[in-house]
Amino acid sequence: MARRGGPRALVAASVALGACAPVDGPRLDAIDPAAARRGATVTLTGRDLCGGTATARGACEPLPSGAVDFGLSPPMVRAAVVRWADAAITVTVPSPVAIGATSVYVTVDGRSSNALDFEVLP
Repeated sequence: MARRGGPRALVAASVALGACAPVDGPRLDAIDPAAARRGATVTLTGRDLCGGTATARGACEPLPSGAVDFGLSPPMVRAAVVRWADAAITVTVPSPVAIGATSVYVTVDGRSSNALDFEVLP
């Protein structure tokens, strides 16, 4: 009787699992709300926000080495993270961020996402 699987099956499984890791880094799709006052809570949604450490439920285990920043040029202001998962990050709009139009982006394990437009309300 022929044996099923064997070394070739293990190699194929390893290659398939390796394809699950993010190649391009984190990607942001939306921010809700798109305008808020300092101190408000906003949620960024996207994909690969855990940097490849997401569990089957979408939690980041362990939490990635990352940050959410407001502003693309100095002074960039780091946001306090309320909740971090592979498809959504909830943060508090930082107090030092300037009122008006700005951008928000995520950095995970040294890779930055695309930026989303955001309006800091007075």
